[in-house]
Amino acid sequence: MDYSISKWEKNGELYWGQSYLFLYKDSFIKFHKESIIFYARDAKIPALLLADVAWQEAGGKPDSLKPQVLLYRQLIDTFKSNNDYSNSVSVGIVAMQIRVVAELLGINPRNLSNRQQLQISRCLQTDDFNLKMASLHLRDLIKFDYPDANTEILSDESLILVGSRYNRGIQRKKEDFIRAISLPENSPERDYISYGLAIIKRRERVKKLMGIQQ
Repeated sequence: MDYSISKWEKNGELYWGQSYLFLYKDSFIKFHKESIIFYARDAKIPALLLADVAWQEAGGKPDSLKPQVLLYRQLIDTFKSNNDYSNSVSVGIVAMQIRVVAELLGINPRNLSNRQQLQISRCLQTDDFNLKMASLHLRDLIKFDYPDANTEILSDESLILVGSRYNRGIQRKKEDFIRAISLPENSPERDYISYGLAIIKRRERVKKLMGIQQ
């Protein structure tokens, strides 16, 4: 969806562009507040972390396009020896790769059939399943960098890292992310942690949406 030309009327007011996008993000968090709290508690992560990531992800490419993207990538994968390209499709309001969800379910992603990929894709378009998988994935990302940490209590550093991992994956070394935190704001390496920094930046806004006092 092109939010630069989108509009939404609420209480007699018109919202355009970024205002529309932010209103959509805010509304998603408010509407799913209880679900966010439930799934975060079940995964033993802060509800604020799940809400922060949901806020960041909401309002991306419309889910209605994802089945077509998946089918196209499945076609491309027929010329390869694996399904890595189609497994990398992200689906759901809180965007998650099909590969990641398969791993969370204990399935080797490379063993997924086209039908199974489509089934996971459809499940991710259900907000409850989407939020549950996102919370479990965030828990695993915390443990990736901090294996002995209490996943329910996170420092700013760990919030930046887990957010950056959600966006960038686990390939880059932890030390690269840590170093980027201390670099000047105009350093190109800060781009590694831009997603995590955005979580910190939006924290107070999301706290208010969630009704979190502390």
